[in-house]
Amino acid sequence: MRFRVYIALSLDGYIATPDGEVEWLEPFFDEDYGYESFMSEIGCAVMGRLTYDQVLDFGEWPYPEHDVYVLSRSSISGLPERTIGWPGTPAELITHLGEAGSEGDCWLIGGGQLIREFERLGAIDEYELFVMPVTLGSGVPLFPSPYPPTALQLVSVTAWENGVVRLRYERP
Repeated sequence: MRFRVYIALSLDGYIATPDGEVEWLEPFFDEDYGYESFMSEIGCAVMGRLTYDQVLDFGEWPYPEHDVYVLSRSSISGLPERTIGWPGTPAELITHLGEAGSEGDCWLIGGGQLIREFERLGAIDEYELFVMPVTLGSGVPLFPSPYPPTALQLVSVTAWENGVVRLRYERP
């Protein structure tokens, strides 16, 4: 199983505004950016509790076809089908997923703190970053401090006419 990050960020490195909103992404919803292809390779997803709460605000649960693990120290009521509250550590979840023999890759949806913890464990195999032609000035960083030093290899760069650039990195 490979752990992958597929996420949009502002040109200045933020994944959300200071209050956690992502409405600044709406002008870019007219493109697929390879999302359907990416999702066909995903067997499960992992997100932090703040990201889970934010996704619930979007309306209909967008991941009914996937097992989704929500890392949370407190219990979560009313979870959507195939969604599991995970009270353990990221390391314990990595072990669990390896033992479960899940098919497909695992998408680390976010947020930045969750991604940092998986990187700290050396578990992230691929970063697929979508740099949006917007600066936010402040907000929720993709790489919160202290982020572990990481050497990655650039695999591909794709640019769209609307200014979005996809950078795909893998662990060497």
